[in-house]
Amino acid sequence: MPPEGQFHIEVIKLLLQVATSDDRVTREEIDAIIETARGFSVPLTELSALTRCLHEGQPLPPPNLSVLRQDPKAVLDAVHALVIGDGHLDESEIAMIRQIRELLGMAP
Repeated sequence: MPPEGQFHIEVIKLLLQVATSDDRVTREEIDAIIETARGFSVPLTELSALTRCLHEGQPLPPPNLSVLRQDPKAVLDAVHALVIGDGHLDESEIAMIRQIRELLGMAP
């Protein structure tokens, strides 16, 4: 798989972690993640494996941060799009964005 393809899969893994962080996943979040995956041309087999974890209540695979650090701006753009998709940004989402920025090695 080309490096760009692996990067896109890791972004989707992170988005799934973000979506499940409040122990519930809304239809809007799922739709946004699927739309992002389509835009990134993530292979259906990869997306199916990840969504199967959600449906079966299995732990999601952690994203590879070293891969995500290759383009932290693109990662944060995808995270922002997901968290504001419901029309509001709450305190826990702001804290999560800060934590992701830190994990990616970005200034606060």
